[in-house]
Amino acid sequence: MRRSMPTKPATICNGCGHAVRGSCPRCRREREKNRPSSHDRGYGAKWRKLRRYVLSLDPVCKICNRAVATEVDHIKRKADGGTDDTNNLQG
Repeated sequence: MRRSMPTKPATICNGCGHAVRGSCPRCRREREKNRPSSHDRGYGAKWRKLRRYVLSLDPVCKICNRAVATEVDHIKRKADGGTDDTNNLQG
């Protein structure tokens, strides 16, 4: 006999008040609609070029130290005053 995995209980969305499992798709669409473009957030052509450079220097994921790094993270978040300097970026 195969047992099924228990499902996550529904919670009430803080945004719209509907019962949801996980994140609310309605509120997520609304957030995405109001979000500035990646270019407006500072991730245009210059960032993509810098990202490729950082991944070439730092090709292994810093979290697991095994997988190939596919993203670039800021060590100190930009929201906390971090910059796009290569010393503040990691694969």
